[in-house]
Amino acid sequence: MSILAGSKGRGYDDSYQEFDSPLMRQLRTEAYGKDIGQHSWVTAQDLEQDASRLKLSRASRLLDLGCGPAGPLAFVVGLAGCRASGVDASANAIAAGRARAATLGPGEVITFQEADLNEPLPFPSASFDVVMSLDVILHLPDRGAVFREVARVLVPGGRFLFTDAGVITGSISDEEMRLRAVHGPNHFVPPGFNERMLELAGFRLLESADRTLSLLQNARGRLAARLAHRAELEKIEGSANFERQQRYLETVIGLSDRGAVSRMMYLAESHTA
Repeated sequence: MSILAGSKGRGYDDSYQEFDSPLMRQLRTEAYGKDIGQHSWVTAQDLEQDASRLKLSRASRLLDLGCGPAGPLAFVVGLAGCRASGVDASANAIAAGRARAATLGPGEVITFQEADLNEPLPFPSASFDVVMSLDVILHLPDRGAVFREVARVLVPGGRFLFTDAGVITGSISDEEMRLRAVHGPNHFVPPGFNERMLELAGFRLLESADRTLSLLQNARGRLAARLAHRAELEKIEGSANFERQQRYLETVIGLSDRGAVSRMMYLAESHTA
């Protein structure tokens, strides 16, 4: 993620202070099945498939927008052996990302920049062959502007892959909307909106896929893992914040289970000359 959480509960930046503690690693293992340092709805299996979609090679230059502590980014770099950069608004996430990147092989290099994705990207035009952004676009108010910036920093024919866990595909109540957005700004969109914004930004959509099932499995896994470690988590989060997070996950599960909100993957190619 790249947007700071609102005033309720622990802030986005604070959430990464203990990201790689033994407890957090255990929670991720129980929730996801495989701990790659993920911080949203990402799975290792999805990333393995996406790396092939992105046609990464050792010569590729990869950018991750809203990289968080860089677990998924480091995983992809480990698969492809490419050069990469990560951008995030959180200083704590960047620090965790640098620590994770230091464990990679000598030829696998990741650089990081702290930046606000609501502003122009801090890179020259045509700096990257591939851009990815996992479960971040939902939190940005002007995704059209973001897509235009992505098109600018990509080489012509470069690939852009992102996931959006906020595509409205059914009815949702105001209370569910409030609970779903407890971690900060959320900008839900109807089907077709992302496709239209990509086209206006100079992209050609290559593929889209519904990944709500993996989100549902992850949310259930996280809910159960947190409940199993309730006492330990309440010491860190406090009882009120623990309950708030459980309600959030319950809401995500309910909305996903009945098809009201979907998580979609989009793969696009820049044809901006």
